[in-house]
Amino acid sequence: MLRTKFFSTSISAAAILALSTFAACDNGKTDTSATTTPADTSSVMKVDSSATTSAPAPTDTASIAPSAAATDVAGTAKPNAAKKGLKGKATITIPSKGSGSMDADNTGVYSNVEYLPSFPGGNKGLQKFFDDNLKYPTTASDEGVEGTVNVSFVVDENGRLTSPQVQGQNPGYGLETEALRVVNKMPSWNPGKLKGKNVKTRFTLPVVFQLY
Repeated sequence: MLRTKFFSTSISAAAILALSTFAACDNGKTDTSATTTPADTSSVMKVDSSATTSAPAPTDTASIAPSAAATDVAGTAKPNAAKKGLKGKATITIPSKGSGSMDADNTGVYSNVEYLPSFPGGNKGLQKFFDDNLKYPTTASDEGVEGTVNVSFVVDENGRLTSPQVQGQNPGYGLETEALRVVNKMPSWNPGKLKGKNVKTRFTLPVVFQLY
């Protein structure tokens, strides 16, 4: 009898303990359905091949400087097969008078004056200077190219030359480069005069390249 009572008491205690444990678990349970559902890996693992294999950005060819050969050749002159390989020279003639209004521009430079600037020694002196200093461009000689380069520059009140530049069409083949090089080597000129005063004068010098 005593054993039966003890057995019943043990079963009741065990039952109460089990129910308490179940209630605690039930109150703190979480919905595992969200974590156990297989993830849609198609959107996670998908690789955008366009982003990883995109072609390199196109090169801006406009910013690339042309080669020396292209710079030498570019221009309006046409090769002459009959004159290929001949010797060359430049013929110079100083204009005798200007044209247009004898008024200064907004920088104080005149394009026409009573007495134009002149090279020391006149036309003969200028021609000799070019004969002694000019080297006919090899590219032009090899291709039989001739042409005229009009070099414009300003002669200031003291005869110094400034701002030389090519005006009009450029024959190319290195002719304009050589014309500017020689002009930049020239000594001071006799300045232009207007009403008895030395004035800044813009002067254009034709440099005629010829093969013979």
